[in-house]
Amino acid sequence: MRGLLLAGAALLLAGCATVPGEVARGTSSVSPVDDPRLDRVTETELVRFTGDGEFRRYLDRLGRIKDQRDGYALANREIVVAAATQDSDPPVCEDPENCPMEESADSVVVTGSKAAAPTSITNVQTAGVDEGDIVKQIGDYLLVLQDGRIFAINVKTMQLTDRADVYRRLPADRVKKNRWEDNFEGADWYDEMLVQDDHIIITAYSYEDSATEMSVFKLDQASGRVKSEGVFLITSDDYYDVDNYATRIVGDKLVVYTPYSVDQFEELEARPVLRRWLPQAEREKRKNEGVPLLDAKSIYKPVLRTADPRVHAISVCPLGDFDRSRNLDCRTTAFLGPRAAEMFVSPETIYLWTSTIYENEDGDRDECVKDWNYDTPYPVLPRAARRDVPAGALYRMPIGARDATVAGVSGNPYDHLSMDERDGEFRALVDWRTIRCEGAYYAPAESSLLKIRTNSFSTLFEPVADQAFTPLPSAGKRIVENRFADDWLLFGGRDNWGGYPPGDASTPQSAKAVAVPVKRPRDATVIDLPHNIVRVERVGNDVIVNGYRDDKGLNLTLIGLGKEARIASTTFLARRYESEGRSHAFNSVVDEGGNGLIGVPTVRSEEGSGRWWWNSNSSDLSFLTKSPAGQLGDAGSLIAVPADDVETHPDYVCEVSCIDWYGNSRAVFLAGRVFGLMGTHLVEARVENGKIREIARIDLTTPLPPR
Repeated sequence: MRGLLLAGAALLLAGCATVPGEVARGTSSVSPVDDPRLDRVTETELVRFTGDGEFRRYLDRLGRIKDQRDGYALANREIVVAAATQDSDPPVCEDPENCPMEESADSVVVTGSKAAAPTSITNVQTAGVDEGDIVKQIGDYLLVLQDGRIFAINVKTMQLTDRADVYRRLPADRVKKNRWEDNFEGADWYDEMLVQDDHIIITAYSYEDSATEMSVFKLDQASGRVKSEGVFLITSDDYYDVDNYATRIVGDKLVVYTPYSVDQFEELEARPVLRRWLPQAEREKRKNEGVPLLDAKSIYKPVLRTADPRVHAISVCPLGDFDRSRNLDCRTTAFLGPRAAEMFVSPETIYLWTSTIYENEDGDRDECVKDWNYDTPYPVLPRAARRDVPAGALYRMPIGARDATVAGVSGNPYDHLSMDERDGEFRALVDWRTIRCEGAYYAPAESSLLKIRTNSFSTLFEPVADQAFTPLPSAGKRIVENRFADDWLLFGGRDNWGGYPPGDASTPQSAKAVAVPVKRPRDATVIDLPHNIVRVERVGNDVIVNGYRDDKGLNLTLIGLGKEARIASTTFLARRYESEGRSHAFNSVVDEGGNGLIGVPTVRSEEGSGRWWWNSNSSDLSFLTKSPAGQLGDAGSLIAVPADDVETHPDYVCEVSCIDWYGNSRAVFLAGRVFGLMGTHLVEARVENGKIREIARIDLTTPLPPR
């Protein structure tokens, strides 16, 4: 994720003298992962800072070490913090009606949920943990987030009941003629939507406010109207991620991950705060500084060597009392560590994997290949020679508590889908490539399976035993897609990061899918596929693997996962290409009898198959059927209006957030019914004789019915 702003203290340099015990000017070329000087500011036990004073002293000591690493011998460093010279309590919010509840650093989040989140219609990683997306459901209503607006559709009547702007318009006296882009207040991009009970939570980013914006709405299920309940801002630099999601809901708790840079600790006023958004006129009349999101007592000290630390903050915001309190009350815990991090949330626990993968500055080790360049294949080094994998710290924090535990790990997860928790055990697919060689990540990936009992995490930072890692067969590709499916893990990949099929003159593509029984990982099976892998997703208890053999179309292979892993069936969609890369673009449903339906956005243009997140053109939706025996069948497609032919209603104008960074096409399966979102059109369809057929369509840009 793009870093989020934090604030606190400023480092001011004064004087020039060699610090005793530190290396003199020009002698520090060692990488941070190898620099023992960083042990002076690294802990062997998971403990928080006692206050701002200790945090400032950490920054001062780290600054001295960095000066020496950069070739400067400086002394008499001084920490100056605006309006603060010693540990102090956070500022008191003077407007109780617009202030989140203040909690002490040692407070505990109440574990009981007053309301349960509805079953998700999104293709989520873990059952019971909903992820922010662009389509959600409340009762008889589908909700669509697009163009900075919430569209509410009653699926019983297939009528648009409301279209609510999430952004805010300026008052008439502040509107600038011929400058429509300046006539709105609020965020620039509205990306993620979650629902809980009757509430709708929209995550956005505002460059004007330098903050993540959390807008809360409420759906009146009797009328289908959407009403704003409040807008809250969390100081930040940005939150967008091409793969992971900024928000989760577990029960009635909103989970938000926000990383911050310590380089931006310049002023006390710059500390990250949570505050209610107010119009400019109200802000001028009322003091609206908000309350600190976290203080130094909420931050755990680093347990990994790092010369460029980040504050990785995780906020848990209970929503059950929102109707009563009208406030977003968040409790935040943070971990100081290297900037590389990946979050995974289970129904009971938040995990954060931080890694030193970006802390290496020396790419010229003896085991590296000399004169390597990006145009030559990188040879596979023996595992014994690839011992220098990134060190990592895996934090574990129950959702209902503020205290965390940690385990020392190695390697790096490929993405958030590489992590899983089941039956009291954390498991992860770990990238085992060295960090020592410049071109290592252009070599075929080497992977291991990590398994840790959840009760073995502790406050002592100790490396897990070597036996916790099981080397796995190589998939032979450098880009890896992966997915856990209960007690199975399946992974494989391709040579290039993007999703384009190979060109006309390319050699036909193939791949190896590695199926790992998690309880017996040494019994992993390698399955040869006649195509590469651009997507790995669950379909019931099985896994589907999508990819390309050539430029003729999309191949799909269903791998059955029972007592053993095997290819159940394959199918081919001629002149069809995947157009969206996020996991939420895919969806499937399987009934108790094993019959299933699968939907994925596709296009007929090979040029549209890059799966880029800035592509706002609507995609078609291709559907496949699945039999109880695992046979796939091509069920045809729902066809989007071509981009050049899209005609929105004359009265409809997209004003804000007009690039669909999270995509705009989704297959939705709802209580036996089939829907497809394709840009500004929502279609209902039905499968008859094995083929999808459109039966109703709504243009979301049409005028609303009279109130």
